Amino acid sequence: MVGYTFRTYISEGKEYFLFGEQEISGDAEIKKDFPFPESLMAFLDLDIWALEPLFKKMDRALLSLYSSRDEAWAVEVQSVLDELAPVHIYFQFLRLDWTHRLEQAQRQKYETVQDLLPHKEISHIPSNIDTMQKQIRNLFAAVLDIDGISEKRSVSKRMAAYYRAHGEDTLHTFQFQPLPLCFEAIDEETFTEVLYPKTIYDLADYALRECVRREVRMRVCKNCGRWFAILGRSSAEYCDRVIDNKGRTCKDVGSIAQWTRKRSSDEIFKIYRREYKKRFAWIKAGRVTQEEFYTWSEQARREKQRCDDGEITLEEFSDWLIRS
Repeated sequence: MVGYTFRTYISEGKEYFLFGEQEISGDAEIKKDFPFPESLMAFLDLDIWALEPLFKKMDRALLSLYSSRDEAWAVEVQSVLDELAPVHIYFQFLRLDWTHRLEQAQRQKYETVQDLLPHKEISHIPSNIDTMQKQIRNLFAAVLDIDGISEKRSVSKRMAAYYRAHGEDTLHTFQFQPLPLCFEAIDEETFTEVLYPKTIYDLADYALRECVRREVRMRVCKNCGRWFAILGRSSAEYCDRVIDNKGRTCKDVGSIAQWTRKRSSDEIFKIYRREYKKRFAWIKAGRVTQEEFYTWSEQARREKQRCDDGEITLEEFSDWLIRS
C-alpha cells in the first residue's frame, strides 16, 4: 500500500468510519456505520487486559526487529495487527497506520526502524486504554448520568465544576487533546465536521466530546452494570448488549425479570388479601376477637414484606398463612 485513509464523522444519529489502503490501483474505501455513540460504548466494554498478550507479542517482535533487521519480525507484527483489527473499529486505524509504517521501514531497509516503529507506543496501549476507560466512566458519572445528577445545571456547567474539582488529577479526569478536524462535504447531502485521527486515542476523544456537546444522557444498565446511552425513552433501564449464546439482550432478560417479579408480587398480594378477608369475616362469626385479628394482621404484613423482599419464598409465606 502506498498510503491509507481513515476518517470519521457523525450525521443524523449515526457515526461513520471510512478507511482503506491507497493502492496504486485505487481501491475503494470501506465504509462502516454504527448508531452514535456505539463505538465509544464498545471501547468502554473492551477487556483490554485480555488483549495484552497480543501487544506484548508485537513489542517483543519490534525489539527483535531492531536488533536483527530480519523481516520475519515485521511479518509477525503485521499478523498481530491483522488479528486486532476486527476487535474494534479503532484498531482498524491502528492496523492501517502501523502497516504503513512497516512498509516505510521496509523501503528504508529498517535503517530508521526505531524512529518509525517505537515499541513503547505499542506496549503502552493496554495501560493507556485502561486509564481512558476509567476516566470516561468518571466523566459519565459526574456529568452525563441521568440518575445520579439531581441538580438542573447545564452539561457545560457540570463539566466546568467537574474539571474545577478534579482537573489537577490527570489520572482521574479525561485529558481532551487538540484534534485534526476538517469541515467538509462528504457527499451531495452531507457537509459536516470530519476527524482525521493521528492516534487511536483521537477516536475516543472525538466520540466523548461529541457525547458531551450533544448532551447524550447515560445510565448504568440494571442487568449487566455497564453504561449505555439513553437515545430514546428516558425510562429505559436495560441496554441492548447481547449477553448470552441465545442472542438475548439485557433488555430481553430485564423484561422477563420484571414480568416475573410483577407476577410474583401479584401472587403474594392475592394470597395475603384472600387470607386477610377470610380472617376479617371471622370477627363477625365470633371465631376471633378484634384484638386477635389485628395482632395477626400485623404479623401477616411483616411476613408479606419478607416475601416481597425475597427473604422467604411464596410457598413459605403461604404455609405461614395456613399455620398462623
